[in-house]
Amino acid sequence: MRLEIRHETIYRYSSPASYSIQYVRQTPRTEGGQRTLSWYIDTPGRRWRQTDAYGNSVLVLSLTEPHSEIRVVAQGEVETPDERGMVFPHDSAVPPLAFALPTPLTQADDAIHKLAAEAISGSGADAGLQVSLEVLMNLVSKRMAYILGTTDVHATAAEALAQESGVCQDLAHVFLAACRARGVPARYISGYLLDDASHVASSHAWAEAWIATANRGAGGWMGFDVTQNRLAGPELCRLAVGRDYLDASPIRGMRLGGAEEEMKVNVTVERSHIGL
Repeated sequence: MRLEIRHETIYRYSSPASYSIQYVRQTPRTEGGQRTLSWYIDTPGRRWRQTDAYGNSVLVLSLTEPHSEIRVVAQGEVETPDERGMVFPHDSAVPPLAFALPTPLTQADDAIHKLAAEAISGSGADAGLQVSLEVLMNLVSKRMAYILGTTDVHATAAEALAQESGVCQDLAHVFLAACRARGVPARYISGYLLDDASHVASSHAWAEAWIATANRGAGGWMGFDVTQNRLAGPELCRLAVGRDYLDASPIRGMRLGGAEEEMKVNVTVERSHIGL
């Protein structure tokens, strides 16, 4: 599937900031059949590109003159693979087992341990692990309502599960926490979603779990879109991977000055009809 994507982020400050640095992870990954046909990121300030430990392309922005606004626009066309439930090979210097360790955002409490035990009876070496993970995805999806504004980016998986609501970030974090509670490596994915049914296009987050094979040390990553309660498919464009939101957020940074901050985000994702 070909997707045309435009992602605009605007920061405005009530008084000028004297310095800002932003880390932009808005360059689609090239793996598993996903191809970037065209892509451009428009930003102010000085900029340079680097690759982080997880293999994500990071555009770093630095503004050293007084400024009351930062506007970042990423846009282009991406081709995603048509297959649902693909298995991706490992593609970073961080070993898969590192993703079995909890982070502050994905630390399991008693409720998450109980949820995980309902779905996953063994470890990542089980032949039936994919089935168990689909059961877990279904449990989390049914337990938690998707409601905007009930959490913020600092909410933990335990807090989100306790209130039984959140956004895609929270559902992904609960799934990750449950996987890791059972010793299954799992990682956070940020990207974009095209939803033909509701005509909603947005930034999105889902999870991938490590599916081991009979060969020792072999295996791959399978995607679970917990919010949509289905295996990852062609409607998703992958941007970044990490242990949780903090590693893979589309844009994140800091500033000096600027007083109160207002942030606006506008994302459009459409099917491309070029070549059809």
